[in-house]
Amino acid sequence: RKRVWLSTPRHVCLKMMSSNRRRGGRGRGRGRSWRVRPFQESEAGPYPAVVRPIFDWTEVAEHFPQSAPLLDSSLLAQLLSKRVQEITPSLDEQALVQGFCTKVTTVIENMILTGEGEELMLDEVRAVGSLKKGTALAGNIVADVVVLLRDLPTDSLLERFAEKVSSVLSTAQAQEDNEGSSIPVKMSIVSSSAFELENSNSAVTRVYLTSTGDKVYGRHSEMIDTKPFEDALRMIRQARWWEDHTSHLKSVRGLVRILKDMRKHVPGLAHLNHWCLELICNCAVIPLVGDEPLSLVDGFKRVFQLLAAGLFLPGSIGIPDPCEDVDEGVHQTLTAQQCDELTRNSQMILQMLSFGAYREILGMDGATPAKFSEPYTFGSITISVAQPAYEKPRLEDNDENLQTQE
Repeated sequence: RKRVWLSTPRHVCLKMMSSNRRRGGRGRGRGRSWRVRPFQESEAGPYPAVVRPIFDWTEVAEHFPQSAPLLDSSLLAQLLSKRVQEITPSLDEQALVQGFCTKVTTVIENMILTGEGEELMLDEVRAVGSLKKGTALAGNIVADVVVLLRDLPTDSLLERFAEKVSSVLSTAQAQEDNEGSSIPVKMSIVSSSAFELENSNSAVTRVYLTSTGDKVYGRHSEMIDTKPFEDALRMIRQARWWEDHTSHLKSVRGLVRILKDMRKHVPGLAHLNHWCLELICNCAVIPLVGDEPLSLVDGFKRVFQLLAAGLFLPGSIGIPDPCEDVDEGVHQTLTAQQCDELTRNSQMILQMLSFGAYREILGMDGATPAKFSEPYTFGSITISVAQPAYEKPRLEDNDENLQTQE
């Protein structure tokens, strides 16, 4: 069977696959590494493995000369930089949340070192999430940490651990305030494997519980629902991969923030989770020639060029997840209708970019964000909406077909 990659340029695929070598252990997953077989056999004879990228304008721009001068991108670059500043948390907000997260991790680490957490089977604590990656949005910043246990956590253990941590934090906060009536730290159980802590300054830290890979994926894992624990391990792998592969990409964090903000008014982007957005932004700013990554404005354009060309359409492998050991893209959880809507929205955004409707795309400076479900008029130009290529089959049609067959 040929392994056909319909997603990203060849050098990006091979780079991501070569970096995806993991062994069993804490948060590193199980299974094999990505491999490209240089030679395979078929019934008709031998043929080489094929890596077939989608149409990438950045690679072929020199073969398609412009019929009209390109618009000056300086205004778009200024608006993108301005928008990044508006949606980036202030230094005070980041310090407030990061300071409370540091207190939470310090309490957990002290419990591990002093043996107080022996009963709770505490082993290790890791920082994860948007705050760790540097992609959090202003006004909605939450610190995430994952606590590794020596065995699978239970509901009773989760409650005891959450109450213990909140009690220690409340006592420490009262001592800092020198008041007996200090507001205690609020604790709430948000799922079967996580709880939230909030201090008097509204700083929130979310704590996830999981265990090592051999426990989560072990022989007893079939008897309980391990998906929450697998998700927590996945967060550790993603945070590690992001830190290792994006430190030299200066524009990628601002680009991720822009796309996260656009999810509020672009329906197609709302279907993508944060990890999908981060991966496609990383792919978009990776340089094709040389070592200098693409700028924020060029990376912004390339994101929608890739999506409009069908990067996440059904049948495309898309972007392989570098933190997983399965041969499928990160978009495989989307339905055909969601992939189609994302592609159509991206095509409309490219049309709007060509006419300079920058503020309407970003939804900034008081401009009304474009509605991607109806035609958009910009000056004397009207941009129509493409018709859906994938429609969800109606139950009535299926019932009629069954009755006809009977």
